[in-house]
Amino acid sequence: MNTKTALSGLLAIQLIIIAGLWWYAQNQSNSNLPQALLDIHWENVDKVTITSETGTVSLGQSKSIDDGEWQLLGDGLLAQSDKVNALLEKLEQLRVKWPVATNQTSHSRFEVDQKNAQRRIAIHSGENLLGEILIGSSPGLKQLHIRKAGSDQVYVVELELADIPPKTTDWLDRSLLAANNVGRIEGADFVLVKSGASWQLSHKSPSILKNQANPVTENQQEIENLLSSLKKLRVTGLVKDKPDLAEGHAVKLDVISGDNRWRYTFHENNGQHFVQRNDRNTLFTFAKSDYEEIAQSSQLIVDSQEKQKVEDKEG
Repeated sequence: MNTKTALSGLLAIQLIIIAGLWWYAQNQSNSNLPQALLDIHWENVDKVTITSETGTVSLGQSKSIDDGEWQLLGDGLLAQSDKVNALLEKLEQLRVKWPVATNQTSHSRFEVDQKNAQRRIAIHSGENLLGEILIGSSPGLKQLHIRKAGSDQVYVVELELADIPPKTTDWLDRSLLAANNVGRIEGADFVLVKSGASWQLSHKSPSILKNQANPVTENQQEIENLLSSLKKLRVTGLVKDKPDLAEGHAVKLDVISGDNRWRYTFHENNGQHFVQRNDRNTLFTFAKSDYEEIAQSSQLIVDSQEKQKVEDKEG
């Protein structure tokens, strides 16, 4: 009886040892797997701030704009939502395994300390800070040193600084002033109204046609050029200190696009080109070539109108 009891005890001890070894092996296996750098609920993220030596860019989702759209907080301007979402996806996918350093004295060397970090990214849900990371030097192609705020461990991850540009204009939706589905354009000396697939002059405007009931055909190309310029309009930057534009040349266009009624003012001043729309207080810069296309197309429409008026008198 004592022998059986002893054997049962030995068997129990063996089972406990086997279970312990299995548990240890499982834990070791799991610890060797890459872990998410930031363990947060990414679906709740609605604000991101990016800080660098050039300043801070604040990006947020607002209830006042379409669901899922991002904007530049403070400026109230649309941001490139695809670009913001792409960055968040990359941050969510960051996995780390073995740190390259585990002490605070290494932070400055890898540029992941508060003072020298190349980028500092804070991720929020409402007023709650979900996580913050500091991004430093690059040890190799498409690699960066990174540290989670509050931790001394420094890792190397696959990421590029190009994915995290530091300037507001880098995140700005440059097409935010573009006009699609235009139905009416009014310039200083002409009014154009879309009729079906073609364009006609409004009855409020002098006719450039011998028969006003017919679509505009003589200057259809100029109209198409003007429409194309409005559709592909891209801003290049924000103007913080507005210049005196009184002495420059300006082209003004009133545009109806769906339910929207906008007044565009395109300025040329001292070799610079600016655009403003009446629904925004911001003055933007845009390309010289875009200004020239809009100004030239508008002028050609006016010239065609004047030419037709002369022909009508002579006829």
